[in-house]
Amino acid sequence: MTCRRRLGVTGFLPIKVLFMVILFMVQSQNAAGKDASWSFAFVADSRSSGQAINNGVNTRVLNLIALEIAQDIRDQNIKCELVLFGGDLIRGQYSEHTSKSNSAAYQQWKEVMKPVYDAFHEKKAPLVPIYPVRGNHEIYHKKTGSTEESVKNEWMNAFGNYLPQNGPPPPPIESDEISPQKGLNYFVKHKDVLFVAVDQYVTSGYDPSVNQSWLDLVLQQEKTGPHVFVFGHTPAWQTLEGKKSKSLFSYPEIRDKFWESIERAGCRVYLTGHQHYTAVNIIKHKDNPDMWQIMSGSGGAPLTESGHKVIDPDRTIYLNQTDYGYYIGKVNGDEVTLKFKYYSEAENKWISDDRSVVHYKVH
Repeated sequence: MTCRRRLGVTGFLPIKVLFMVILFMVQSQNAAGKDASWSFAFVADSRSSGQAINNGVNTRVLNLIALEIAQDIRDQNIKCELVLFGGDLIRGQYSEHTSKSNSAAYQQWKEVMKPVYDAFHEKKAPLVPIYPVRGNHEIYHKKTGSTEESVKNEWMNAFGNYLPQNGPPPPPIESDEISPQKGLNYFVKHKDVLFVAVDQYVTSGYDPSVNQSWLDLVLQQEKTGPHVFVFGHTPAWQTLEGKKSKSLFSYPEIRDKFWESIERAGCRVYLTGHQHYTAVNIIKHKDNPDMWQIMSGSGGAPLTESGHKVIDPDRTIYLNQTDYGYYIGKVNGDEVTLKFKYYSEAENKWISDDRSVVHYKVH
């Protein structure tokens, strides 16, 4: 009897221990999966209005955004690790009434964004992961004394020389039309995600374009993980009537090649701005997964007044013309969730809008 009881006890203990070990492993894996998640922020269009006395940057709104993103960087549940900025940081040399040089406006932008820089410095990041791309206001040279070359040099001195220097060339592309674009077009690899910044103003003039050969090559050679995000200044798809203003959708041939390229590479979300509101458009394809255009041009530029008709209500699944804010994208393994955060003037607080969510899983 004693022997049987001992056998029973010794037979029971390993099962109990095994159960506890399995439970611990599951909990540890869940915790590790949670800890492995991280986020990035995207915003565009922080320029001031033309009526602003000290025209350059909308300092009040951008400061609110900077303070909130800094909190996202410090928050261990959010872990914002990159900030993408989709152009029109400043008013630029738009007219003779512009009071600031681009260099002075860029310095103003950096000063207002200091909370973000400080938050990244606290993390002891070797490089501050703020990644802007030019918008049309960065390339304007309408004020006397400014030129296409001078505004480009001011961009390079403020940002371009400190961005990844992997724009064309290299990689080598045999074309007489390709000029050096380091600090303009570039890509960033962060963990298992490829971010591609598309400068849409590398040709002369103010019309948007795409260095398609370079983009194709980068998407083919550099995408090694499950996720890729492409960001640029102008939208590929129009949301509201009457607001064309030289966007990619104004040039369907360029837009279609661009969209087919990012779709082929497995990009599910194109991040953009230019028009001063926030909108999400879903682009369906019968043979491929859904794609989205997230336009978050709500960083401080004058918001587009209401009253414009939505062109395609079935495609436009979210629209906000009243609030300033930015998108936060969470990456958790093969899942991505993006959500718009806006500042409520009435409630004096930040709100995450559940209606704005884009969620998908890469298979």
